[in-house]
Amino acid sequence: MNTVDSGQLHDGVSARDVVSGEPARTYKVRFGRTTGLGAARADSFSFMGRGAIEIDGRWVRIYGRRHRSFRLGEKDQHAFASANVVNVCRSGRVICFGVRLPGEPNKFVWFRAGTADQARQIQADLPQEQTPEFTGSQTELMEFHQRLDRLSPVAPVTPLLVAANVLVFVAMCISGVGFFKPEGAAVLGWGSNFGPLTMGGEWWRLFTAMFVHFGVIHIAFNMWALLQIGRIAERLFGSMRFLLLYVLAGLIASMTSLLWNPEVNSAGASGAIFGILGGLLAFVLNPRNDVPRAVMVEHRNSTLVFAAYSLFYGFAHTGIDNAAHLGGLLSGICMGALLARPLTDEARSSDGSVRLLASISAAIIVMGLLAWPLIHPSPSVAAEQQFQLVLTDFGAKESQAVDASNQLSAKVRQGMSTLDYLRTMDERVLPKWDALFREVNAPDLPEDSRAYPLQQALLRYLGSRCKQFRLLARAARYDNKNLADAARAEQQNGDAAAEEIKKLGDSR
Repeated sequence: MNTVDSGQLHDGVSARDVVSGEPARTYKVRFGRTTGLGAARADSFSFMGRGAIEIDGRWVRIYGRRHRSFRLGEKDQHAFASANVVNVCRSGRVICFGVRLPGEPNKFVWFRAGTADQARQIQADLPQEQTPEFTGSQTELMEFHQRLDRLSPVAPVTPLLVAANVLVFVAMCISGVGFFKPEGAAVLGWGSNFGPLTMGGEWWRLFTAMFVHFGVIHIAFNMWALLQIGRIAERLFGSMRFLLLYVLAGLIASMTSLLWNPEVNSAGASGAIFGILGGLLAFVLNPRNDVPRAVMVEHRNSTLVFAAYSLFYGFAHTGIDNAAHLGGLLSGICMGALLARPLTDEARSSDGSVRLLASISAAIIVMGLLAWPLIHPSPSVAAEQQFQLVLTDFGAKESQAVDASNQLSAKVRQGMSTLDYLRTMDERVLPKWDALFREVNAPDLPEDSRAYPLQQALLRYLGSRCKQFRLLARAARYDNKNLADAARAEQQNGDAAAEEIKKLGDSR
Protein backbone atom coordinates (compact mmCIF):
# COMPACT_ATOMS: atom_id res chain seq x y z
CA MET A 1 0.00 0.00 0.00
CA ASN A 2 0.96 3.66 -0.35
CA THR A 3 1.92 5.32 2.92
CA VAL A 4 2.66 8.91 3.93
CA ASP A 5 6.36 9.63 3.84
CA SER A 6 6.21 12.62 6.14
CA GLY A 7 3.81 15.20 7.45
CA GLN A 8 1.26 15.53 10.21
CA LEU A 9 -0.85 12.71 11.61
CA HIS A 10 -3.60 14.14 13.78
CA ASP A 11 -3.71 11.33 16.36
CA GLY A 12 -0.15 11.81 17.57
CA VAL A 13 1.16 8.89 15.49
CA SER A 14 3.88 9.23 12.87
CA ALA A 15 2.55 8.93 9.36
CA ARG A 16 5.27 6.37 8.65
CA ASP A 17 3.66 3.97 11.14
CA VAL A 18 0.27 3.90 9.45
CA VAL A 19 -0.71 0.34 8.60
CA SER A 20 -4.03 -0.68 7.14
CA GLY A 21 -5.41 -3.95 5.98
CA GLU A 22 -7.09 -2.25 3.01
CA PRO A 23 -5.29 -0.98 -0.14
CA ALA A 24 -5.15 2.79 -0.41
CA ARG A 25 -6.99 4.51 -3.25
CA THR A 26 -5.40 7.71 -4.52
CA TYR A 27 -7.19 10.38 -6.57
CA LYS A 28 -5.81 13.49 -8.20
CA VAL A 29 -7.90 16.52 -7.20
CA ARG A 30 -7.78 20.32 -7.15
CA PHE A 31 -8.09 21.87 -3.70
CA GLY A 32 -9.97 25.07 -2.93
CA ARG A 33 -13.49 26.11 -3.66
CA THR A 34 -15.10 28.69 -5.90
CA THR A 35 -17.19 31.17 -3.93
CA GLY A 36 -20.40 32.83 -5.02
CA LEU A 37 -18.45 35.47 -6.97
CA GLY A 38 -16.14 33.04 -8.70
CA ALA A 39 -13.16 33.69 -6.40
CA ALA A 40 -11.08 30.76 -5.15
CA ARG A 41 -11.00 30.09 -1.41
CA ALA A 42 -8.60 27.78 0.45
CA ASP A 43 -9.67 25.20 3.02
CA SER A 44 -8.81 25.05 6.75
CA PHE A 45 -5.36 23.67 5.92
CA SER A 46 -4.65 26.45 3.36
CA PHE A 47 -4.55 23.96 0.50
CA MET A 48 -5.10 25.38 -2.99
CA GLY A 49 -4.50 24.05 -6.46
CA ARG A 50 -3.43 20.63 -7.64
CA GLY A 51 -3.02 17.83 -5.15
CA ALA A 52 -4.22 14.35 -4.23
CA ILE A 53 -6.36 12.54 -1.68
CA GLU A 54 -5.58 9.02 -0.47
CA ILE A 55 -8.19 6.87 1.27
CA ASP A 56 -7.92 3.44 2.95
CA GLY A 57 -9.86 1.71 5.69
CA ARG A 58 -8.39 3.70 8.58
CA TRP A 59 -6.93 6.90 7.16
CA VAL A 60 -7.64 9.81 4.86
CA ARG A 61 -4.59 11.72 3.65
CA ILE A 62 -4.33 14.88 1.59
CA TYR A 63 -1.30 16.09 -0.39
CA GLY A 64 -0.95 19.54 -1.88
CA ARG A 65 0.45 23.02 -1.58
CA ARG A 66 -0.42 25.60 1.02
CA HIS A 67 -1.87 28.80 -0.41
CA ARG A 68 0.46 31.81 -0.34
CA SER A 69 -0.38 35.18 -1.84
CA PHE A 70 1.69 36.14 -4.89
CA ARG A 71 4.02 33.10 -4.68
CA LEU A 72 4.02 29.34 -5.09
CA GLY A 73 2.87 27.56 -1.93
CA GLU A 74 4.96 25.04 -0.06
CA LYS A 75 4.25 21.32 -0.37
CA ASP A 76 2.41 19.85 2.62
CA GLN A 77 0.39 16.80 3.64
CA HIS A 78 -2.00 15.80 6.39
CA ALA A 79 -3.44 12.48 7.56
CA PHE A 80 -6.69 12.02 9.49
CA ALA A 81 -8.11 8.96 11.17
CA SER A 82 -11.26 7.87 9.35
CA ALA A 83 -13.23 8.16 12.59
CA ASN A 84 -12.48 11.89 12.60
CA VAL A 85 -13.76 12.52 9.06
CA VAL A 86 -17.44 13.51 9.04
CA ASN A 87 -20.13 15.31 7.09
CA VAL A 88 -19.08 14.42 3.57
CA CYS A 89 -21.16 16.24 0.94
CA ARG A 90 -20.91 16.52 -2.82
CA SER A 91 -22.22 18.95 -5.42
CA GLY A 92 -21.29 17.83 -8.92
CA ARG A 93 -17.51 17.41 -8.91
CA VAL A 94 -17.00 19.43 -5.70
CA ILE A 95 -16.61 17.51 -2.42
CA CYS A 96 -16.35 18.89 1.10
CA PHE A 97 -15.83 17.07 4.39
CA GLY A 98 -15.23 18.04 7.99
CA VAL A 99 -12.40 16.97 10.29
CA ARG A 100 -12.77 16.64 14.07
CA LEU A 101 -9.48 17.26 15.84
CA PRO A 102 -9.03 16.80 19.61
CA GLY A 103 -8.82 20.16 21.38
CA GLU A 104 -9.24 22.14 18.16
CA PRO A 105 -12.18 23.71 16.31
CA ASN A 106 -13.64 21.58 13.55
CA LYS A 107 -11.91 22.02 10.20
CA PHE A 108 -12.96 21.37 6.65
CA VAL A 109 -11.43 20.25 3.35
CA TRP A 110 -12.91 20.92 -0.07
CA PHE A 111 -11.70 19.99 -3.51
CA ARG A 112 -12.83 19.31 -7.07
CA ALA A 113 -12.51 15.86 -8.61
CA GLY A 114 -11.55 15.29 -12.24
CA THR A 115 -14.95 13.91 -13.25
CA ALA A 116 -18.41 13.53 -11.76
CA ASP A 117 -17.97 9.72 -11.66
CA GLN A 118 -14.71 10.11 -9.76
CA ALA A 119 -16.42 12.51 -7.32
CA ARG A 120 -19.14 9.93 -6.65
CA GLN A 121 -16.48 7.26 -6.06
CA ILE A 122 -14.55 9.47 -3.63
CA GLN A 123 -17.77 10.24 -1.76
CA ALA A 124 -18.50 6.52 -1.47
CA ASP A 125 -14.96 5.79 -0.23
CA LEU A 126 -14.98 8.46 2.46
CA PRO A 127 -16.59 7.82 5.90
CA GLN A 128 -20.35 8.27 5.90
CA GLU A 129 -20.89 9.64 9.41
CA GLN A 130 -22.91 12.84 9.61
CA THR A 131 -23.54 14.91 12.71
CA PRO A 132 -27.12 15.88 13.62
CA GLU A 133 -26.34 19.59 13.08
CA PHE A 134 -24.94 18.90 9.64
CA THR A 135 -27.88 16.71 8.69
CA GLY A 136 -30.26 19.50 9.66
CA SER A 137 -28.35 22.14 7.69
CA GLN A 138 -28.12 19.86 4.65
CA THR A 139 -31.85 19.28 4.77
CA GLU A 140 -32.41 23.03 4.97
CA LEU A 141 -30.06 23.63 2.01
CA MET A 142 -31.73 20.90 -0.04
CA GLU A 143 -35.18 22.36 0.59
CA PHE A 144 -33.94 25.84 -0.31
CA HIS A 145 -32.43 24.70 -3.62
CA GLN A 146 -35.52 22.64 -4.42
CA ARG A 147 -37.69 25.71 -3.90
CA LEU A 148 -35.33 27.83 -6.00
CA ASP A 149 -35.31 25.25 -8.81
CA ARG A 150 -39.10 25.00 -8.76
CA LEU A 151 -39.94 28.70 -8.50
CA SER A 152 -37.11 30.18 -10.58
CA PRO A 153 -35.28 27.48 -12.56
CA VAL A 154 -33.64 29.72 -15.19
CA ALA A 155 -32.04 33.16 -15.48
CA PRO A 156 -32.59 34.36 -19.07
CA VAL A 157 -32.04 38.10 -18.54
CA THR A 158 -28.42 37.86 -17.35
CA PRO A 159 -27.02 36.31 -20.55
CA LEU A 160 -29.12 38.76 -22.61
CA LEU A 161 -27.53 41.68 -20.75
CA VAL A 162 -24.09 40.20 -21.33
CA ALA A 163 -24.88 39.69 -25.01
CA ALA A 164 -26.09 43.31 -25.35
CA ASN A 165 -22.89 44.65 -23.81
CA VAL A 166 -20.70 42.43 -26.00
CA LEU A 167 -22.60 43.33 -29.18
CA VAL A 168 -22.20 47.05 -28.46
CA PHE A 169 -18.47 46.54 -27.87
CA VAL A 170 -18.08 44.56 -31.11
CA ALA A 171 -19.92 47.31 -33.01
CA MET A 172 -17.62 49.91 -31.43
CA CYS A 173 -14.54 47.97 -32.54
CA ILE A 174 -15.87 47.53 -36.08
CA SER A 175 -16.49 51.28 -36.29
CA GLY A 176 -12.83 51.94 -35.47
CA VAL A 177 -12.93 52.50 -31.70
CA GLY A 178 -9.80 51.03 -30.13
CA PHE A 179 -9.88 47.40 -28.95
CA PHE A 180 -7.61 47.75 -25.92
CA LYS A 181 -7.62 51.45 -25.00
CA PRO A 182 -10.02 53.54 -27.08
CA GLU A 183 -9.85 57.31 -27.16
CA GLY A 184 -12.35 59.05 -24.90
CA ALA A 185 -13.65 61.17 -27.77
CA ALA A 186 -14.45 58.04 -29.78
CA VAL A 187 -16.38 56.50 -26.89
CA LEU A 188 -18.39 59.72 -26.53
CA GLY A 189 -19.99 58.99 -29.88
CA TRP A 190 -21.34 55.72 -28.49
CA GLY A 191 -23.08 57.27 -25.50
CA SER A 192 -20.65 57.46 -22.59
CA ASN A 193 -21.63 59.59 -19.60
CA PHE A 194 -19.87 62.95 -19.91
CA GLY A 195 -21.07 65.88 -17.80
CA PRO A 196 -21.00 68.68 -20.38
CA LEU A 197 -23.03 66.61 -22.84
CA THR A 198 -25.30 64.77 -20.41
CA MET A 199 -26.09 67.86 -18.35
CA GLY A 200 -26.32 69.82 -21.58
CA GLY A 201 -29.51 67.96 -22.48
CA GLU A 202 -28.34 64.52 -23.62
CA TRP A 203 -29.81 62.73 -20.59
CA TRP A 204 -30.11 59.47 -22.51
CA ARG A 205 -26.39 59.01 -21.83
CA LEU A 206 -27.25 58.00 -18.25
CA PHE A 207 -28.70 54.81 -19.74
CA THR A 208 -26.46 54.15 -22.76
CA ALA A 209 -23.30 54.50 -20.66
CA MET A 210 -24.23 51.20 -18.96
CA PHE A 211 -23.55 49.34 -22.23
CA VAL A 212 -20.37 51.13 -23.34
CA HIS A 213 -16.86 50.09 -22.24
CA PHE A 214 -13.31 51.41 -22.50
CA GLY A 215 -11.54 48.43 -24.06
CA VAL A 216 -11.62 44.64 -23.92
CA ILE A 217 -10.20 44.33 -20.39
CA HIS A 218 -12.86 46.67 -19.03
CA ILE A 219 -15.75 44.75 -20.59
CA ALA A 220 -14.23 41.32 -19.81
CA PHE A 221 -14.02 42.02 -16.08
CA ASN A 222 -17.50 43.55 -15.92
CA MET A 223 -19.13 40.69 -17.86
CA TRP A 224 -17.37 38.09 -15.69
CA ALA A 225 -18.75 39.78 -12.57
CA LEU A 226 -22.22 40.09 -14.11
CA LEU A 227 -22.33 36.39 -15.00
CA GLN A 228 -21.09 35.34 -11.56
CA ILE A 229 -23.59 37.31 -9.49
CA GLY A 230 -26.33 38.00 -12.04
CA ARG A 231 -27.57 34.44 -12.47
CA ILE A 232 -28.13 33.74 -8.77
CA ALA A 233 -29.53 37.25 -8.15
CA GLU A 234 -31.94 36.90 -11.07
CA ARG A 235 -33.24 33.57 -9.77
CA LEU A 236 -33.72 35.00 -6.27
CA PHE A 237 -35.52 38.17 -7.40
CA GLY A 238 -37.20 36.92 -10.55
CA SER A 239 -36.26 38.07 -14.04
CA MET A 240 -38.37 41.23 -14.30
CA ARG A 241 -37.49 42.50 -10.83
CA PHE A 242 -33.85 41.71 -11.49
CA LEU A 243 -33.94 43.74 -14.72
CA LEU A 244 -35.64 46.61 -12.91
CA LEU A 245 -32.99 46.51 -10.18
CA TYR A 246 -30.21 46.47 -12.79
CA VAL A 247 -31.55 49.43 -14.79
CA LEU A 248 -32.57 51.65 -11.87
CA ALA A 249 -29.34 51.06 -9.94
CA GLY A 250 -27.37 51.74 -13.13
CA LEU A 251 -29.19 55.04 -13.71
CA ILE A 252 -28.62 56.17 -10.12
CA ALA A 253 -24.96 55.14 -10.41
CA SER A 254 -24.59 57.27 -13.56
CA MET A 255 -26.16 60.27 -11.83
CA THR A 256 -23.94 59.82 -8.77
CA SER A 257 -20.92 59.76 -11.05
CA LEU A 258 -21.97 63.11 -12.56
CA LEU A 259 -22.40 64.68 -9.14
CA TRP A 260 -19.06 63.36 -7.89
CA ASN A 261 -17.02 64.50 -10.86
CA PRO A 262 -18.93 65.97 -13.81
CA GLU A 263 -15.73 66.36 -15.85
CA VAL A 264 -15.07 62.61 -16.10
CA ASN A 265 -16.01 60.72 -19.25
CA SER A 266 -17.38 57.53 -17.67
CA ALA A 267 -18.92 54.35 -19.01
CA GLY A 268 -19.39 50.69 -18.14
CA ALA A 269 -21.79 48.29 -16.49
CA SER A 270 -20.04 48.34 -13.11
CA GLY A 271 -22.52 50.74 -11.48
CA ALA A 272 -25.43 48.45 -12.37
CA ILE A 273 -23.41 45.40 -11.30
CA PHE A 274 -22.76 46.97 -7.91
CA GLY A 275 -26.52 47.53 -7.73
CA ILE A 276 -27.01 43.78 -8.20
CA LEU A 277 -24.39 43.17 -5.49
CA GLY A 278 -26.31 45.42 -3.12
CA GLY A 279 -29.62 43.77 -4.00
CA LEU A 280 -28.15 40.30 -3.43
CA LEU A 281 -26.80 41.40 -0.06
CA ALA A 282 -30.19 42.82 0.95
CA PHE A 283 -31.93 39.59 -0.09
CA VAL A 284 -29.75 37.12 1.80
CA LEU A 285 -29.51 39.25 4.96
CA ASN A 286 -33.28 39.66 5.36
CA PRO A 287 -34.61 36.90 7.68
CA ARG A 288 -38.02 37.30 6.05
CA ASN A 289 -36.65 35.69 2.88
CA ASP A 290 -35.79 32.48 4.75
CA VAL A 291 -32.32 32.01 3.24
CA PRO A 292 -30.35 29.17 4.93
CA ARG A 293 -27.49 30.37 7.08
CA ALA A 294 -24.87 28.59 4.96
CA VAL A 295 -26.10 30.35 1.80
CA MET A 296 -26.45 33.67 3.63
CA VAL A 297 -22.93 33.54 5.09
CA GLU A 298 -21.30 32.59 1.80
CA HIS A 299 -22.98 35.30 -0.27
CA ARG A 300 -22.67 37.89 2.49
CA ASN A 301 -18.94 37.31 2.88
CA SER A 302 -18.13 37.04 -0.83
CA THR A 303 -20.20 40.13 -1.64
CA LEU A 304 -18.63 42.26 1.09
CA VAL A 305 -15.11 41.13 0.18
CA PHE A 306 -15.66 41.79 -3.52
CA ALA A 307 -17.22 45.21 -2.90
CA ALA A 308 -14.55 46.25 -0.39
CA TYR A 309 -11.70 45.16 -2.66
CA SER A 310 -13.21 46.88 -5.71
CA LEU A 311 -13.76 50.13 -3.82
CA PHE A 312 -10.27 50.04 -2.27
CA TYR A 313 -8.74 49.38 -5.68
CA GLY A 314 -10.78 52.24 -7.14
CA PHE A 315 -9.61 54.72 -4.50
CA ALA A 316 -5.98 53.59 -4.93
CA HIS A 317 -5.95 53.91 -8.73
CA THR A 318 -6.94 56.72 -11.06
CA GLY A 319 -9.44 56.25 -13.86
CA ILE A 320 -11.93 54.14 -11.84
CA ASP A 321 -15.38 55.59 -11.18
CA ASN A 322 -15.92 54.77 -7.51
CA ALA A 323 -18.79 57.24 -7.32
CA ALA A 324 -20.79 55.03 -9.67
CA HIS A 325 -19.82 51.96 -7.63
CA LEU A 326 -20.99 53.50 -4.37
CA GLY A 327 -24.17 54.89 -5.90
CA GLY A 328 -25.01 51.53 -7.44
CA LEU A 329 -24.25 49.58 -4.26
CA LEU A 330 -26.32 51.78 -1.93
CA SER A 331 -29.25 52.06 -4.32
CA GLY A 332 -29.11 48.30 -4.90
CA ILE A 333 -29.32 47.61 -1.18
CA CYS A 334 -32.34 49.89 -0.77
CA MET A 335 -34.21 48.67 -3.83
CA GLY A 336 -33.23 45.06 -3.20
CA ALA A 337 -34.85 45.24 0.22
CA LEU A 338 -38.09 46.44 -1.41
CA LEU A 339 -38.05 44.15 -4.44
CA ALA A 340 -37.18 40.92 -2.60
CA ARG A 341 -39.84 38.26 -2.13
CA PRO A 342 -39.48 35.08 -0.04
CA LEU A 343 -38.99 31.86 -1.99
CA THR A 344 -42.46 30.57 -1.25
CA ASP A 345 -45.35 29.68 -3.55
CA GLU A 346 -47.58 32.21 -1.79
CA ALA A 347 -45.14 35.10 -2.15
CA ARG A 348 -44.30 34.30 -5.78
CA SER A 349 -47.92 33.80 -6.83
CA SER A 350 -49.08 37.15 -5.40
CA ASP A 351 -48.65 40.19 -7.62
CA GLY A 352 -46.56 42.08 -5.03
CA SER A 353 -47.61 45.33 -6.68
CA VAL A 354 -47.36 47.40 -3.48
CA ARG A 355 -43.67 46.64 -2.89
CA LEU A 356 -42.94 46.89 -6.60
CA LEU A 357 -44.50 50.35 -6.81
CA ALA A 358 -42.73 51.34 -3.59
CA SER A 359 -39.34 50.40 -5.05
CA ILE A 360 -40.01 52.26 -8.30
CA SER A 361 -41.30 55.30 -6.41
CA ALA A 362 -38.25 55.31 -4.15
CA ALA A 363 -35.94 55.15 -7.15
CA ILE A 364 -37.79 57.99 -8.88
CA ILE A 365 -37.58 60.14 -5.73
CA VAL A 366 -33.85 59.49 -5.40
CA MET A 367 -33.25 60.25 -9.08
CA GLY A 368 -35.31 63.44 -8.71
CA LEU A 369 -33.18 64.57 -5.78
CA LEU A 370 -30.00 63.79 -7.70
CA ALA A 371 -31.31 65.49 -10.84
CA TRP A 372 -31.96 68.86 -9.18
CA PRO A 373 -28.29 69.91 -8.78
CA LEU A 374 -27.52 68.42 -12.21
CA ILE A 375 -30.23 70.48 -13.91
CA HIS A 376 -29.48 73.58 -11.80
CA PRO A 377 -25.67 73.64 -11.45
CA SER A 378 -23.87 76.44 -9.62
CA PRO A 379 -22.20 79.13 -11.77
CA SER A 380 -18.77 77.62 -11.18
CA VAL A 381 -19.96 74.11 -12.13
CA ALA A 382 -21.72 75.51 -15.20
CA ALA A 383 -18.50 77.25 -16.26
CA GLU A 384 -16.55 74.02 -15.78
CA GLN A 385 -19.09 72.18 -17.94
CA GLN A 386 -18.90 74.84 -20.64
CA PHE A 387 -15.09 74.69 -20.69
CA GLN A 388 -15.04 70.88 -20.85
CA LEU A 389 -17.48 71.02 -23.75
CA VAL A 390 -15.14 73.43 -25.54
CA LEU A 391 -12.27 71.01 -25.02
CA THR A 392 -14.14 68.13 -26.66
CA ASP A 393 -14.07 69.94 -30.03
CA PHE A 394 -10.87 71.93 -29.52
CA GLY A 395 -8.51 69.43 -31.14
CA ALA A 396 -10.53 69.14 -34.34
CA LYS A 397 -11.08 72.89 -34.66
CA GLU A 398 -7.43 73.67 -33.96
CA SER A 399 -6.40 71.18 -36.68
CA GLN A 400 -8.65 72.99 -39.15
CA ALA A 401 -7.07 76.35 -38.23
CA VAL A 402 -3.53 74.92 -38.53
CA ASP A 403 -4.35 73.33 -41.89
CA ALA A 404 -5.72 76.63 -43.23
CA SER A 405 -2.57 78.43 -42.04
CA ASN A 406 -0.24 75.85 -43.60
CA GLN A 407 -2.13 75.90 -46.91
CA LEU A 408 -1.76 79.69 -47.04
CA SER A 409 1.99 79.43 -46.39
CA ALA A 410 2.34 76.85 -49.17
CA LYS A 411 0.55 79.15 -51.64
CA VAL A 412 2.84 82.03 -50.67
CA ARG A 413 5.86 79.89 -51.55
CA GLN A 414 4.23 79.15 -54.90
CA GLY A 415 4.08 82.88 -55.73
CA MET A 416 0.68 83.94 -54.42
CA SER A 417 -0.11 87.61 -54.93
CA THR A 418 -0.22 89.97 -51.95
CA LEU A 419 -3.88 90.78 -52.61
CA ASP A 420 -4.92 87.12 -52.66
CA TYR A 421 -2.78 86.50 -49.58
CA LEU A 422 -4.54 89.23 -47.62
CA ARG A 423 -7.98 88.11 -48.79
CA THR A 424 -7.30 84.48 -47.78
CA MET A 425 -5.89 85.54 -44.43
CA ASP A 426 -8.99 87.64 -43.66
CA GLU A 427 -11.53 85.07 -44.89
CA ARG A 428 -10.07 81.62 -44.05
CA VAL A 429 -7.30 81.87 -41.47
CA LEU A 430 -7.92 84.62 -38.93
CA PRO A 431 -11.64 83.81 -38.40
CA LYS A 432 -10.79 80.27 -37.32
CA TRP A 433 -8.22 81.39 -34.72
CA ASP A 434 -10.45 84.24 -33.50
CA ALA A 435 -13.42 81.88 -33.07
CA LEU A 436 -11.29 79.43 -31.08
CA PHE A 437 -10.05 82.23 -28.81
CA ARG A 438 -13.62 83.41 -28.13
CA GLU A 439 -14.84 79.88 -27.33
CA VAL A 440 -12.02 79.19 -24.87
CA ASN A 441 -12.42 82.62 -23.25
CA ALA A 442 -16.20 82.37 -22.85
CA PRO A 443 -16.35 80.13 -19.71
CA ASP A 444 -15.89 82.31 -16.61
CA LEU A 445 -13.75 79.86 -14.61
CA PRO A 446 -12.85 80.82 -11.03
CA GLU A 447 -9.13 81.09 -10.32
CA ASP A 448 -9.26 78.15 -7.90
CA SER A 449 -10.66 75.86 -10.59
CA ARG A 450 -8.47 72.91 -11.61
CA ALA A 451 -9.09 73.84 -15.25
CA TYR A 452 -8.12 77.52 -14.83
CA PRO A 453 -4.35 77.07 -15.59
CA LEU A 454 -5.20 75.11 -18.75
CA GLN A 455 -7.66 77.78 -19.90
CA GLN A 456 -5.08 80.52 -19.39
CA ALA A 457 -2.41 78.57 -21.27
CA LEU A 458 -4.82 77.99 -24.15
CA LEU A 459 -5.67 81.69 -24.24
CA ARG A 460 -1.98 82.59 -24.39
CA TYR A 461 -1.48 80.12 -27.22
CA LEU A 462 -4.49 81.26 -29.22
CA GLY A 463 -3.82 84.93 -28.52
CA SER A 464 -0.27 84.57 -29.86
CA ARG A 465 -1.51 82.82 -32.99
CA CYS A 466 -4.08 85.57 -33.62
CA LYS A 467 -1.42 88.27 -33.17
CA GLN A 468 1.05 86.35 -35.33
CA PHE A 469 -1.24 86.17 -38.34
CA ARG A 470 -2.45 89.76 -37.98
CA LEU A 471 1.17 90.94 -37.91
CA LEU A 472 1.95 88.79 -40.97
CA ALA A 473 -0.97 90.39 -42.80
CA ARG A 474 0.23 93.91 -41.93
CA ALA A 475 3.80 93.02 -42.85
CA ALA A 476 2.63 91.85 -46.28
CA ARG A 477 0.42 94.90 -46.78
CA TYR A 478 3.16 97.43 -45.92
CA ASP A 479 6.20 95.29 -46.79
CA ASN A 480 7.53 95.95 -43.28
CA LYS A 481 10.39 93.74 -41.99
CA ASN A 482 9.90 94.84 -38.37
CA LEU A 483 6.31 93.60 -38.44
CA ALA A 484 7.51 90.28 -39.87
CA ASP A 485 10.05 89.97 -37.03
CA ALA A 486 7.30 90.71 -34.50
CA ALA A 487 5.17 87.98 -36.08
CA ARG A 488 8.02 85.47 -35.66
CA ALA A 489 8.32 86.48 -32.00
CA GLU A 490 4.61 85.85 -31.49
CA GLN A 491 5.02 82.46 -33.17
CA GLN A 492 7.68 81.57 -30.60
CA ASN A 493 5.39 82.72 -27.78
CA GLY A 494 2.64 80.50 -29.16
CA ASP A 495 5.00 77.51 -29.40
CA ALA A 496 6.04 78.02 -25.77
CA ALA A 497 2.39 78.16 -24.70
CA ALA A 498 1.75 74.94 -26.67
CA GLU A 499 4.49 73.19 -24.68
CA GLU A 500 2.91 74.42 -21.45
CA ILE A 501 -0.47 73.08 -22.60
CA LYS A 502 1.06 69.67 -23.30
CA LYS A 503 2.56 69.51 -19.80
CA LEU A 504 -0.75 70.51 -18.21
CA GLY A 505 -2.56 67.89 -20.27
CA ASP A 506 -0.14 65.15 -19.18
CA SER A 507 -0.66 66.06 -15.51
CA ARG A 508 -4.48 65.91 -15.66
